[in-house]
Amino acid sequence: MHAACSAADFYRKGDGNLKAWKRFFFSGGVRAEISGHDKERFFNIAAQRELKILEISKDEEEKVSFWTTAEDYKRMKPLVKKAGVRLFLREKYGLPFFLHRNRKRKLLAAGAVSFFLMLYCLSFFIWDISFEGNLKFTDEMLLHYMETLPVVCGMKKSEISCEALEGEIRNQFTEITWVSAEIRGTRLIIHVKENEALLAPVEAPRTPCDLAAGKDGVITKCVVRNGFLTVKAGDEVKAGDLLVDGTIPIYDDSETLVNSHEIHADGEIYAKTVHTIQKQLPSGYTVRARTGIKRYGAFFKAFGRTFYFLMPSYGEEKWEFVTEEAQLKIFEDFYLPVYGGFITAYEYVPYENAWTREEVLRVCGSYVGEYMEKLTEKGIQILGNDGKIEESESGWTITGTVTVVEDIAKEVPVPEKQEENQTVNEHN
Repeated sequence: MHAACSAADFYRKGDGNLKAWKRFFFSGGVRAEISGHDKERFFNIAAQRELKILEISKDEEEKVSFWTTAEDYKRMKPLVKKAGVRLFLREKYGLPFFLHRNRKRKLLAAGAVSFFLMLYCLSFFIWDISFEGNLKFTDEMLLHYMETLPVVCGMKKSEISCEALEGEIRNQFTEITWVSAEIRGTRLIIHVKENEALLAPVEAPRTPCDLAAGKDGVITKCVVRNGFLTVKAGDEVKAGDLLVDGTIPIYDDSETLVNSHEIHADGEIYAKTVHTIQKQLPSGYTVRARTGIKRYGAFFKAFGRTFYFLMPSYGEEKWEFVTEEAQLKIFEDFYLPVYGGFITAYEYVPYENAWTREEVLRVCGSYVGEYMEKLTEKGIQILGNDGKIEESESGWTITGTVTVVEDIAKEVPVPEKQEENQTVNEHN
């Protein structure tokens, strides 16, 4: 056994006791205490008669307390003499006792009635619209379309036809093959399924083109699927140089060029290149030093208006505000048109701090590291990197170089060529 617990402690116990707490709230629960030598006999008799007993605890004076319903507490009184114990009522808990204590408070009763009446009225409206299964079409895009119908938060549930809404969405978004709309509580939930085949990226028409160098480099590897390769590994190329020719010559039996056919050149031409990156830093930077002073506030939004409580004052001090916001709901699918949140304000003092060389080195390493990470994400092979920093009166200059192997081929239009009849030998 353990120490006696209050109604609040009882509520904080496990899920099983949480269900009991809910039952006690509506039917009424009491915490009883027994004393005497034959307490076990009392509990055995109570168990035989199927009386509810929860949270049995024992204090330092060997007194045993427990929770039970108000109805079962009345049924326990005849068992006291039979078991040779004394029974005491220590705490009352639940709605029946609350109403009995406040039966003469008319304003409280009117407030409670008004509250439940308000909840009842709000249950006739939609206060949350959510989507499930959408990938290409974002929630914002679908919500914007819903506003044009109009289907918005705050409208009556009776004004919404789920069947008609499903048809409107299918007609508007051809990529959506299946739609199911349902109303749960105060929520409108729309389930969609998109056509994966239609959502696949459409390949652009393969127009004739050449492949040219997008930047300077030294060729390391060539992979050509269409076109005539004009370079080889080890060649040094400049930006704009032709790499793969997209024009196919056509010769007759005498090896005379009679025509040409333009195709879409395709392939990868890998080269060793150097990326140069540069970043400027001022001579100093602003630091926000928190003083340790914090202020708290709260707010809630309802029907388009925001109300603040205990809002941290601005004054002459500088504050950094952090807010948390959530829509209120009573049950899983019973949302309310009310948003609540908390505000935490941290007082800080700004001051200018000069960069040290060690700090600039860290910034340089971080900057170059982030740049290389982005290159790696694109599948670019990194061979090495180097960086340097320079200080001047205006600040710091960070210069970095990254040596990589990458595909430098880029598509360029096939240049207009004059048709000439020439032999292979003449061409050479």
